[in-house]
Amino acid sequence: MRWPREGTPVFASHFATWDAAHYLYLSEVGYRHNASSWAFYPLWPLLVRWVSPLFGRSHLVGGLVLSNLFSLAAWLIFYRMVTRRWGESAADWGLLFLITFPGSLFFQFNYSESLFLLLVMALWWGLEERHYGWAWVAGCLLPLTRGVGVFALLPIGWYVIRPMLPRRFGHNYREGDAVLASGDFSGPELKTREGANQRLDVATTLPSTPPWLLLAPLLGWGLYLVLIGYWTGDPFEGFRAQKYWGVHSISNLWNMPKFVGGLFTPTEWHAFKGSVLDRCVFLLLLGCLPIIWRLDKALLAWTYVLGILPAMSGTFTSFTRFASCSFPMFIALGVFLSWREWCWLRYGLVGVFIVLHVVLVWRFVNFRWAG
Repeated sequence: MRWPREGTPVFASHFATWDAAHYLYLSEVGYRHNASSWAFYPLWPLLVRWVSPLFGRSHLVGGLVLSNLFSLAAWLIFYRMVTRRWGESAADWGLLFLITFPGSLFFQFNYSESLFLLLVMALWWGLEERHYGWAWVAGCLLPLTRGVGVFALLPIGWYVIRPMLPRRFGHNYREGDAVLASGDFSGPELKTREGANQRLDVATTLPSTPPWLLLAPLLGWGLYLVLIGYWTGDPFEGFRAQKYWGVHSISNLWNMPKFVGGLFTPTEWHAFKGSVLDRCVFLLLLGCLPIIWRLDKALLAWTYVLGILPAMSGTFTSFTRFASCSFPMFIALGVFLSWREWCWLRYGLVGVFIVLHVVLVWRFVNFRWAG
């Protein structure tokens, strides 16, 4: 797929490479002829189509504006939530890691990542702050944005069953309002940091989340099937289109030999398949799991949906891009590396992120694989 669809490439084509060209095709033409594009989910191209009249009917400009607005809104929610739970220092560094992360370049282009992250942040905020109306809307829209959105069932389910869990599994909900100032995650004492909520006492009974929220992702997935069936004549045509790409498959989720073998068989430093960078990012995510466990076990459900599932379903293909939406990883990095004794490591990691980010942007605008 290339953009524009007719004629020779123009300067603007540098901002519409790879998947962006498919999304622009769907926003301009719809689900009509190109079966390979049917693998992409409809909410993002629909939004681009709806706002294009505001920008002289330019779908490219409308999409770029939407991407930047949505990512900015998602970053603001992320910063506010992390500040309230873990303090300003953790929020500052967590947001910096999120913005400079190599895969975050797609938040500024015609990709669905910005919309997906905004909906994830809205759902997380709704569940944490008990704004269940907003959580319902976000839960319904996630499966229309990306296929993994239907698995929002898992974090929602965790919030539903959390009050029934033993204290050691479900009751560190408020332990996230403080962090171990010493950096020792094994110690029982938690000391508050500047900007934290000072709520160290864990409630005997946690607030219950209404079970009907579990229906939201299912409703969104059902709406996706209805729309695809209406546009193509077959509600499962989007799933069949995935075979064209030969990457993501639901069967990969239980094919552990393939997953483990794929982890240890990289072929190039960064490519569509066999990327060393994608595997390094996955190892970084794994290294953050103990911190995520300690901060809030609800974040583990998010990590599985946003990080582990995409890595397994596609055997690490495009994982650097997918990991940009795995927000618990950036919370863990922000909390852990905000301690003074780790200053050399946090500055080094930010430096590595920035260099890789710039390299991937250069690759993306020059029609080379970036993620």
